[in-house]
Order: sequence, then structure tokens, then C-alpha cells
Amino acid sequence: MHKISDLLQIVYLSGYWNLLVILNWVLVGLIVFIALRKKWSWKVRGTYLGLIAAYFTFGMFIPVYNAKTEQVKERTKRQTYAQEAYDYFYKKCAEDSGRFVYKPVETPQDSVYMMKPRKGATIKELRDQFWMGDPYAGATRVDALIMEAEFLLAGGRIKKGGNLIPPVSFVEAPDFVDQERLWRYTMKPTGRMTLGASRRFDDIVPEMEVGRDPFETVQSRYGYTWDDLSTLEDRNHWVAKSRLQIVDLKTNEVIAERIGYVFESGFGSKGYGSARTPWSNIGSGDSGWKTNYCPPRKNHTDMYWILSVLHNIHFE
Repeated sequence: MHKISDLLQIVYLSGYWNLLVILNWVLVGLIVFIALRKKWSWKVRGTYLGLIAAYFTFGMFIPVYNAKTEQVKERTKRQTYAQEAYDYFYKKCAEDSGRFVYKPVETPQDSVYMMKPRKGATIKELRDQFWMGDPYAGATRVDALIMEAEFLLAGGRIKKGGNLIPPVSFVEAPDFVDQERLWRYTMKPTGRMTLGASRRFDDIVPEMEVGRDPFETVQSRYGYTWDDLSTLEDRNHWVAKSRLQIVDLKTNEVIAERIGYVFESGFGSKGYGSARTPWSNIGSGDSGWKTNYCPPRKNHTDMYWILSVLHNIHFE
């Protein structure tokens, strides 16, 4: 009976319970039909029907009760874990998260050096609870270096907190494979024309794209780098901690840093059809950038912050 009970619990929890119930009633109905058709005494018929009732009671109701009890226990366990994880995330956020400028940049900068370019994460890494990357920054593409360079070069012309944050003219970075090889990224014309910022058809401008050229010596005064600071306890709660630092390359002094936490509230769920990649689907929805990140992160927040520091513009 114990093995049958376990089997019924598995079937119940798997979502096929309704089908099993239908098949059971068909079997019971068939036995009752045979018992009533045969020319047996009512005593024999009563015995058969009593056995059917006993089978139905002890073979179905008790395992169902056990299955429901286990399901409630499992749900309670998940809810307890989720609450502990949320509490852990909020506690960590209150301890040391934030954006800090220790020494303002006196002269606006026209370039920046990526000291440690982010390599795009693989699908396998993004589904790994203990992948020690930087999910806060959202580095999820193989061409993450190009993506960051493109934003720093062209994506900064926007108002943030009421202030216009300009981009830099060029970005310098070491090669992913050969760290001794240096690349300088700039915006270059493609030879095609496109709509301008106004998006009107009478505003046609040259189309630009990120290009790169090799160079020998770093010219940028400031660079930025990142580190994953997650502990095993952090990742056990699906929490990641990372640090982004802006460094004065002349003095090796850290002039600003961002300490950030991110919480994967889906707890590694791959979603319908295994289409979800947990560390890149954090806090999906209108308010996820506020509730699952501290400090709040929306789109390219890190890049806006770097530009604001390089141009000594207040960041909100």
C-alpha cells in the first residue's frame, strides 16, 4: 500500500489526477455492472460492493489526503524560503548598497578606459545560481564590449534627472583574448543616411556605427572596472553582489564606486517552454528595476552614472 500511495501522490502532483479519477470510476462502474448482472445472491453482491467501497476509500482517499498534505508542506516550504530570500536581499541592500563619489572629476573627460571588459554570459551561465558574473550590469551578450562602447559613445545624449549627460568621444579597452592588445572605439560613418534625432523625414543625417582601431598607449585619464563580490550565502538566496569602480589611472585612486545587489525573484525558474534565462530576466515588469535592484537599475544606469562622474554632473 505504501508504494501505491507514493505512486498516487506522484500522479496527483503531476497534474494527471483527474484522468486517474475518471479511469477509477470506469473500473468501479464496470465491476458493479458485472456484479449486478451475475445471478449471485445479494450477500455475494454486497461483499463485492463492500470490497469496492473499501478499495475506493483506502486506495484513493487516503493517498489523496497524503498527497494534498505533502503539497501544502511543499508550498509552505517554498513560501518560507522566498520570504527569507526577500528579507536577506533587503537587509543586504540596507547595509552598503549605493553610488558613491569620493573625489569629483575637476575637468570633464572626453574618453574612458574599460579596465576589465565584461564578457557576454552564456545561456548556461545565466541559468546557474552560482555563476559569479555581474548580473546587476546585465552583461548578457557575447558582444558586451561593443555594446558598452556603443552606449558610452552615442547613447549618453539624454537627460537624466533633468541634466544633459554627454557621451565621450572614444573608449579604450584591452582585447578579450589578448590582453596586451588595445582597441580604441569611436563612432564612424557607415556611408548610409538615416533619420536624425527629430525622427522627421526632412532631418536626414549620416548613419554612424561603432568602429575600432588598434593603438599602443592608453590616453584616458580615468578607467572603470568591476568585480563580483557575491558570497555563497548570497547566491544560496539567489542574490548577487557586484562592485563597479571608477579609477584615476594616474594615481590608481578609486574616485567613485557603485555597490549593487540584484535579486532573482524567480528563483531560477526557466518559465514556459524553458525560454526564461533567470539572471537576465530579473524583475521583469514595470517596477522590477526598482524592486529587484539596489540601487535601482533601469536600462543602462551604470553607463549613465559613469558618464555623469566623468563630466562631474549630478546623478539622480
